[in-house]
Amino acid sequence: VVYVHIRWLRKKIEQDPKNPVRIVTVHGVGYKLEAV
Repeated sequence: VVYVHIRWLRKKIEQDPKNPVRIVTVHGVGYKLEAV
């Protein structure tokens, strides 16, 4: 469920959702919102 919401957010705010810069996956921890 979380993955679906993150994917939706990436489509909305990332220039290239396949190579995210703003919402980054931190393996084993979760997600991190980067300041750009």
